[in-house]
Amino acid sequence: MESENKSDWLYRQLHQRVMRMRDQEAFPTVRQLMAEYGLSLVTVTAAVRRLKEKGLVESFVGRGSFVRRERQACFHVLMLQPNWESAYLDRNRDMLIEAVRQFPMELEVCRYDYRVDIFAHLNEYSADLIVLDAASIDRLRPEQVMMLTQSVAPVILCSNAVPLEGIRYVCGDNNAVGMLAVRHLTENGHDRLGFLYCEPHVLTSETVVGSFNFAASASGCKVTLLDCGMRSGDRPEAKIREFARRFADGEFDFTAMFAISDYGALVALREFEVLGIEVPETLSILGCGNVKVPGIERLTTVDTPRSQIAQEVATMAYHILGHHEGFRTQVNVPPVMAVRKTVRQLPVRQVV
Repeated sequence: MESENKSDWLYRQLHQRVMRMRDQEAFPTVRQLMAEYGLSLVTVTAAVRRLKEKGLVESFVGRGSFVRRERQACFHVLMLQPNWESAYLDRNRDMLIEAVRQFPMELEVCRYDYRVDIFAHLNEYSADLIVLDAASIDRLRPEQVMMLTQSVAPVILCSNAVPLEGIRYVCGDNNAVGMLAVRHLTENGHDRLGFLYCEPHVLTSETVVGSFNFAASASGCKVTLLDCGMRSGDRPEAKIREFARRFADGEFDFTAMFAISDYGALVALREFEVLGIEVPETLSILGCGNVKVPGIERLTTVDTPRSQIAQEVATMAYHILGHHEGFRTQVNVPPVMAVRKTVRQLPVRQVV
């Protein structure tokens, strides 16, 4: 391992050590650290210098070094979000701001360039704990797993489920989302279903698709897939408009459609009604997310409770920073139905 990597490793170890020490507690000397960790003067000096630059350790001539960390003060929690415009991200931010108020924590929100590998830059941020929200990941690479688990500040993934040892996350239960959508539609008499895939093909959305198809098959339903073929950065409007026209032309026979996002559901609702297709009289539409956007007050949707996710994140952060034991570090929050006005109860369940 090169000297720079050894220094980074030692810095992480010493940073975590400082987090457990009292303010003004004596900090080991460079010579003591060299003996304890078996590392060179250059490596130890570089790591200690970084602690001093962060204001965590202060040295006095003739007295030694001391921790400068007032434990009774608020912990600094940093929320990192990708820098695209999203009501979903805004909602996550607002809910976490509210949730941390009950704990001795101060929340800072920072937007980063979504095109960069944020995992490679985690150690460039100064915080007691990092909440990484809606990271642009599908499947983590081995080096990204290492960056997460070896970050100087502990990291909680928000909105991404990564069930690997050592990774902390809070996420909506995507398996339950698809099943709850099918249950709601079949309870209302629908068994010819459309699935509007208006999000990029990533692991989280594929999980919803899989659970929806499984539940639909188990319930004896026919599913028509309307795939917008999206990648990150794409827009779904043109494809949704095409699907609406094809429905109006009689190409599809489903009586209810589940959209994998509220945005896609609301776009579809407008496009269908422009073509004279009444919602829900002719076609029922079910969304996903319950994001506070114009038109949501009408849309029946599978709600991923943002407030509960934020509460779980804040509680987990509190336990981590307090060095508590026996708390959950991987949490899947179950969805609930937000029943409004876009799903019709059919008089008699239709048989294909």
